[in-house]
Amino acid sequence: MKARKPLVMVTWHGRLLGSTYHCRKRNVVAMISQHRDGELVSQVVEKIGYETVRGSSTRGGSTAALAMIEKVRAGQTAAMIGDGPRGPIYKLKDGAAYISINSGADVIPVIFAADRTWVFRSWDRFTLPKPFSRVFLYYGEPIPHPGESADVHEFTLKIEAALEELREKAETEARAA
Repeated sequence: MKARKPLVMVTWHGRLLGSTYHCRKRNVVAMISQHRDGELVSQVVEKIGYETVRGSSTRGGSTAALAMIEKVRAGQTAAMIGDGPRGPIYKLKDGAAYISINSGADVIPVIFAADRTWVFRSWDRFTLPKPFSRVFLYYGEPIPHPGESADVHEFTLKIEAALEELREKAETEARAA
């Protein structure tokens, strides 16, 4: 993942584990929730080489979005959890689209899948690869920056559709592996 222009990477909350390690030390800034559980996540991703901005759709989102826009304009890649911190599952919040529109960045959907997984009974159906399973990381086609006058909601729906299409493809291919 070598960015030539600004990028916003987006994945689902239940699939964040797969892309986190792969994108370490690559000039990525991740938006992490200000909730208590976000503190642990923030410490982990900072240890593996990410910069973090704290905020989410339910707490501190506006300030965090502005900080992310600044960092993307300065050349960093933004990493976003599309349906976090509390869902509903696979329903993209407006943050990634807003940051893309206001920073000039393209959006890249990112999903991981594995041939053998544990799926937790949580709102996000958190997915954890079983030991010795084959893990696949998928980067979707870049979704071009739509222009500064684009409608945030319409662009959100476009990103959501691309991310869901990629998730379905990844799951199908992982099951067949």
